[in-house]
Amino acid sequence: MSRKNKLIIGGVAGGIVTACLLLYLFFQPNIHQAYNSWLDNYQTTKLMKETNYYEQTPIYQTRPITLDPTERILIESLRLEGPNLSVGNRDGDPLMETLVKEEVVENLPWFYYSPNVKEVSPTSLVQKNRLLERENLNGFAWYWVDGSERLFQFDEPYTGWHATAFDGWYYYNEGIVQPELGISSIEAAEILSFRSHISSLIPINEYRPFFIEDPEEFSTMVESRTIQYSILYKAQDQIVLTSPPGTYGSRFLTNTQAFEDMPMEVVEEVSTLEGDWLHVMIGYEDLGWIKKDETFTNYVLTYYSEQELLDTIEAVLYEELGNISANAGASFVNNETMSQVSANNQAFFPASTQKIYVLAELYHQYSTGELDPDQYIEMTWEDQVPGAGIIQDYPSGSMFTLDELVDLVAIYSDNTAANLLIDAVGGGEVITPHMHQLGFYDTYVDGKYYNTRDGYFYTTPADAARMFALLYNNRINGEPWDEMYIEKLYQNSHNFLRQFIPYTTTGWNKSGLGAPEQNDVATFVTPYGSYSLAVYTDDPWNYSAVGTQMGNLSLRIHEVFNELRLQLWVTVEDESSYFEPVESLELDEWTEDSEAWEEEWTEEVWSEE
Repeated sequence: MSRKNKLIIGGVAGGIVTACLLLYLFFQPNIHQAYNSWLDNYQTTKLMKETNYYEQTPIYQTRPITLDPTERILIESLRLEGPNLSVGNRDGDPLMETLVKEEVVENLPWFYYSPNVKEVSPTSLVQKNRLLERENLNGFAWYWVDGSERLFQFDEPYTGWHATAFDGWYYYNEGIVQPELGISSIEAAEILSFRSHISSLIPINEYRPFFIEDPEEFSTMVESRTIQYSILYKAQDQIVLTSPPGTYGSRFLTNTQAFEDMPMEVVEEVSTLEGDWLHVMIGYEDLGWIKKDETFTNYVLTYYSEQELLDTIEAVLYEELGNISANAGASFVNNETMSQVSANNQAFFPASTQKIYVLAELYHQYSTGELDPDQYIEMTWEDQVPGAGIIQDYPSGSMFTLDELVDLVAIYSDNTAANLLIDAVGGGEVITPHMHQLGFYDTYVDGKYYNTRDGYFYTTPADAARMFALLYNNRINGEPWDEMYIEKLYQNSHNFLRQFIPYTTTGWNKSGLGAPEQNDVATFVTPYGSYSLAVYTDDPWNYSAVGTQMGNLSLRIHEVFNELRLQLWVTVEDESSYFEPVESLELDEWTEDSEAWEEEWTEEVWSEE
């Protein structure tokens, strides 16, 4: 071949190579994009069929993922769902309306919502999921549920994608693995190997990956300072976190809209990269962390302490219960904060106070339309029982509207009317589970008045007081039903706890008495706030004195409540003097006082014995 021909062939070959190179440079982004699109489509078809690939959460939006965990990450919502019955639940929604949505249609047995029995029910102890293993990142854990392993995140069944070191990527629905929606580790390795091979043939732009580090490495170390003072929160647009920002597990809990004019206890302070944060409590129940405000715009200092109120009330309860000539228990709830304290909180036979739970269920069924206040109920001779009331002597076949029966229960505490209402709402199989859903686990209405077959008919002072506190806050059935219920209670003519209370305080109550028991639960609205109080007694040794002694206890609580709550209206003029340390007793003086108190207490114990 001549030199000329070689040059021609070389020129043609060079031209072809140059043209190919120019074409590649022109189409390279499209080739790379087409390859990634093909790979993503393959993964999407394999992993995500019949699922919604993009899941919106209140904070994050999930994005497509590859099988390489160092390249991208799927973030699930960190917010826990479900009703919250603690003091921090201030959203104002009626609880019965919220909780009843979780029910099954069938009538439930009396123990269904109780954690204190051995029968199998959703909240019984035997139903607790057994923990198998916890993972180090993102709150994942494996539990044994219904005979199989389930994946949980933050103590809730997990729905989403999850990878393990040996099994590959799989989709989980409510903690249950979906084998058809997954790629094994072998398939994943083959796809990654094929991708690596293709990538090695095609030049691509370098991609900066997003790595997950160990929590101990990326968690912020903060300096914590124990502190103790009280604030009255004012702002509605701030946030509450589960822990200081930047620390492990810190996430959004709620906003402060529902905590306006709420007294809080500051128990801890930390300094973070996001500023200083305060650990706050409502009474003795933990709320979370709020941003410190040195300008005192979001909150103001106050001399009032919810913890001091609870401690003082508890001491008064124990002192006054010792003055009652019977076995007695009591419970107090500050309706403004829902903080509660009890003394000798045991199960008592409720007598007529059990009717408060019957009426709560009745007004719930009013709100749903299942029952109507003008609906007529026929009384038969089987319904007529002795004791309190007036219609037990009416002829069989007498007709009453539900509203008339409520009046008879509220005014005369009529046992026959109460039994008719119990039947109207569906009996204890309906009432008791609903009360347990509300957190009244020690309350049972499984029977009727003067029913000898009744074996579960009791409550506790704590359940009764909290029931009235929720009623005051329109948290049982909401407006207008709770207000209508309270209007009926105003008609009650008999009481123990309201007998010595001054006229400047309004209140309503439901009492109950029998041969051994004298009980009362009441709500009081004072110029300085509202509270609910329940006192239950049995086995008296001076029956005639018990009623007056219950009234004395109620008066003491009323005085203490108003005296301490008054401090909310005392303005802190000088913030600097507010934080001045209180002078403590010298060691010798403290020891002397302590020894004197111990000697006095020992003498009292020996004298009693």
